[in-house]
Order: sequence, then C-alpha cells, then structure tokens
Amino acid sequence: MTNSTDLLVVDGLDSTLPSRDEIRALRDRLREWEARYRLAQSPATLRAVRADWQVFIGWCERAGVRPLPLSCEDLARFLTDQEIIGKRRATLNRYVNTIRLVHRGANLPDPTSHPDWRLLWRGIVARLARRGGNAPRQAPPLRASDIETILKTLGDRPIDLRDAALIALASDTLCRESELVRIKLEDFTQTGDGWAVDVRRSKTDQEGLGSTRYCSPATKARIDAWCSRAGIDRGLIFIGIGRSRGEFRAPPPEKRTPLGPTEVARIIRRRAARAGLQDAHQLSGHSGRVGSAVDLLEAGFSVTDVQFAGGWKSPQMVFHYGKRALAGHNAMARLRGRRNT
Repeated sequence: MTNSTDLLVVDGLDSTLPSRDEIRALRDRLREWEARYRLAQSPATLRAVRADWQVFIGWCERAGVRPLPLSCEDLARFLTDQEIIGKRRATLNRYVNTIRLVHRGANLPDPTSHPDWRLLWRGIVARLARRGGNAPRQAPPLRASDIETILKTLGDRPIDLRDAALIALASDTLCRESELVRIKLEDFTQTGDGWAVDVRRSKTDQEGLGSTRYCSPATKARIDAWCSRAGIDRGLIFIGIGRSRGEFRAPPPEKRTPLGPTEVARIIRRRAARAGLQDAHQLSGHSGRVGSAVDLLEAGFSVTDVQFAGGWKSPQMVFHYGKRALAGHNAMARLRGRRNT
C-alpha cells in the first residue's frame, strides 16, 4: 500500500527509462536516497516533493523526454510549458528545486549548473514578468477591524467559542495554519503584559528550534472559555467538533486529532461570510497573518519588528505583504508630511 508521504521517485521512472544495468544502478541509488530523505523531512515537505515530481514525470512522458539526467534545454522546455498554462514564479521555483534535489539524490549533474541555464531562466522570468507572474499571490488581509467584526457575530456555543479563540489567536500570533493547529494549552506562559506562546515547529523551522509569539489577555480569555467548555486542561486545543451543536467534551489528549490547515481556512471564510465581510470567499488561512503584518506596518513598526512577530526568516515576504502600507511611511511620505504641517 502506498503511503501519502512516499516520494514515488523510482516508481515514476518505470515508464520513462529502459531497463538496462546502468538504469538498475540508478534506481538503487534513488531508493537509498529516498529512504534517507523521508527520515529527514516533514510529511508536508515529502508531499510537496512528490506532487512536483509527478507533474514533471507526467510532462516527460507526454514530451518523450528522459527525466534523468535532464538537460538544461529540456528543463527550460518543461518550465516554459508550465508557464504557458498559467503557473507562477513560486511554482516554477519549486519545480526547479525538486528536479535539482532528485538529481543530487541520483548523483547526477544538476541541469541548472550548465553555463546556458542562466540565460534560459532569464527568458522564462521575462515572460512571467510580462503577465505579472513573478510576484507571489497574496492572501487577502484579515485586518484587526475585520477580526472584531467576526468576533461580534459569535455566540457561546462550543463551536463559536472554538472559532473565536482560533481566529483571535491567528491574528495575535501571525501563525501559519499548520503552526496554529499544533498549539497546545501548555505552550502558553504568562508574561508582564499578556501571554507568550511557544511555536515549537514551523514551515521554516524543520529542526524544531521554536519561536515565541504574543497572545493578548483578551485572546487568552477566549481560549480559556473554549477549553473550559470542552474540558481541555492540556494538549491540543484546536480540534474537530464533528456534528455536535450542543455540549461538547474533548477526548483525552492522546486521542485528539488537530484541525487540518485547510479546515482553518474554511472556518475563516465561513465566519467572515456570516459577518458580512467583503470578498470573504477569497480569504485563506494566511489572511490573519497578512492582515496583522499590514496592521503593524501601518502603525509604524519596522519591517524587522514585523518579521520577528510573525517568525519570518527573511524580510522579503514582509515587504511583499506590506507594499502599500510601507508606501505610506517611506521617506517621501514623511518629507511631504513635514512640508504640509
């Protein structure tokens, strides 16, 4: 039976490579690498690599291209075809990384190390630029005012208490959906002016070094209300309620299943729609993270401040999320402001 985190790198080669002795040796190397790679990576990373590789292998079958070793010209053909059907820069970057990864695993030359690759890639980037495909898609922001609007519509049913706690904490901590659903009650520590939340592992912290985020007293009160109603005194706090619309008691910590990241996005969209927010159907699980970043930048906090508050490893995405907010605080805006006072 195939596991959802199996890379299927070797399986995908069966229909694209002849069965010769050197190909058998290649398959053996890849099987050994795949086993080691699975132990070193998170399930989410494994699923992403598997999905990217299957897209690439499917293209190789249709185009009659041998996937390993891949020439830089064929890599450019693959990416060009993906760009033509609407894939964006971030997706193409991921495909390149996956193909390079498998080549290294197979101990084969990296196609992007060829001298011609830089020019081929620049051509692809130029075509992406002409249709606006280089900038990453941004989740619509869920601002502090939007959060307040949603919270006012929620009652005291268990599902309302859970959703209120989840949405408020997403805004305070700037957590990604995958980080939010793994938070446990024992991750909270009281500080002088609120609560600190330990985020023990994230998308950009696969080693589990952890980071700490802020939780306001008001949000902690919402979490306590939900946990008290559900009988949660430790362990995961954001769990499924099922069909229960009356009283709900959480199972023991060892039997709890956290909400999935996609369920977080559905909760946000559903609650935003019921609160009458515009474009609620476009919101994602990242919308609270984006909205809080914009709120902080518009309040005059630095990019570094926001980067630390949200656990970003680099300022790049903070700049992207806050382009409009930063425009209102840049040097020209301050200069014009002084002259008009």
